Amino acid sequence: MFDAVGSQPPAAPPARPTRAELLAAYDTEVPDLLAPRTTVLLCGINPSLESGATGFHFGTPSNRLWPVLHLAGFTPRRLHPSETAELTSRGISITNLVNRSTARADEIGDDEVRAGVDRLTGLVERISPHWVAFLGLAAYRVGFGRRRAQVGRQPETLGQAGVWLLPNPSGLNAHYQLPDLVRVYGELREAAYPDR
Repeated sequence: MFDAVGSQPPAAPPARPTRAELLAAYDTEVPDLLAPRTTVLLCGINPSLESGATGFHFGTPSNRLWPVLHLAGFTPRRLHPSETAELTSRGISITNLVNRSTARADEIGDDEVRAGVDRLTGLVERISPHWVAFLGLAAYRVGFGRRRAQVGRQPETLGQAGVWLLPNPSGLNAHYQLPDLVRVYGELREAAYPDR
């Protein structure tokens, strides 16, 4: 677990986007968030409209990723999506298989997911993370042709990086409740940061 030493107090979060700003964010790209040295590259399916409007990955403050990262031991407290420096200072980077903002991940086609694998592979080769964690079983299964892949460490690598499959933290994923998410994300945290 991380302690609060060196952790910055949270700044006032930016205002949430309006409905008009959210609708205008359809198909917006969100730049990859890259740490100077990446231990874990979190790979989402695609950005939400709120991410497209704000430019922050997992941009909805109520997204379960934020309490999960804290409770699983990746961060010393629950972060706001805008606290990118807190993530990158811990070696956490974020990207997406498809860099196109939508209201729901099911608005992304299988061909788009498969096409995103090449871009992701290039990014992994460039930044050399220790782990690539896919946040979404269905997208990983489609993108990599592994229809039976289950949550947890995968037998293959992506470049030199180990591959970990995690459930999508979206509240729309009713198969995993918060304690279950914390447990499976915590397994990755233990593998990625064994001394913490």
